[in-house]
Amino acid sequence: MKRTAAVCVLALGVAACSGGNPFDDGDDGTDDAVSPTNVIDASDSNEELTGNGLVFSDNGTPADPTDDTLVINNIPFDNVDSTGGAYTRTGTLPNGFERYESPVLGTEGELNYFAVFRRSELAQVAAVGTGDFVTPGTGGLIAERTGSAGVPNARPASYTFTGDYAAVRIGTINGGSNDVTFVTGETILTADILDFDNDGAVTGVVVNRELFDANGASLGDLNDFISLTTTGIDFENATIEAAQATTIEDGEALGTGEWQGIFAGPNGEEIAGIIVIEGSTTDGEPDDTVRETGTFIVVNGG
Repeated sequence: MKRTAAVCVLALGVAACSGGNPFDDGDDGTDDAVSPTNVIDASDSNEELTGNGLVFSDNGTPADPTDDTLVINNIPFDNVDSTGGAYTRTGTLPNGFERYESPVLGTEGELNYFAVFRRSELAQVAAVGTGDFVTPGTGGLIAERTGSAGVPNARPASYTFTGDYAAVRIGTINGGSNDVTFVTGETILTADILDFDNDGAVTGVVVNRELFDANGASLGDLNDFISLTTTGIDFENATIEAAQATTIEDGEALGTGEWQGIFAGPNGEEIAGIIVIEGSTTDGEPDDTVRETGTFIVVNGG
């Protein structure tokens, strides 16, 4: 059963959003170079999330997994380096996010990492983790805009962005060793450009969540949702400032962490975001813990 409407009324408190384009910075959008100001990662939220950059190539044939490769920078023991090693696509989740795994070369000390990835015309996002540590261990969360972005400054001030969410979840499920699962969902953000004395405000939720095993097989719906606490906009960098994220089920907080985002496109057509949450899970034993590293790309619907 879809729970979007009820959750949005509770968590967002938004009855309607005005149309229009929230960005106008006069940029012609021709500068497509990704610079450090165009990339956000989760290293400030969790020191184990070291990933800080993405390189994607499909060589024009994305249907062929051997030509569909992803390099995630700054992840230790994943056998990916400048000599050509890369994560390869292993499948597609139902919402269109791609699943990837790091190469297994039989090298001593190597770890098997799992990732989710999506690329739009304006941005790309990835989450990565491994079940080979005793704890959730190293991983990464990265969101990049692949071109320019404007600064919100236009009326009407309120806009709704919607799109898909995917995550890698690492945890001690059912009292055993670390398990790797994937989570999908729907992200809904509301941005009020002129709130907080022109500092802007963004809030949101992740709903309609479903769990999948490491091979992409469905394990059923999750009964929780993620609440994304209201935060401000950094107009200089066209980013959304980090704020608390909380997984909630039946009014109870299961886990907490942080979320943040980056506006993408010369007219702010999209927001790419990252979420990291650690806590318990009701599908395991009481002492089980999980770390969920999630990403999303949402589109301005007015």
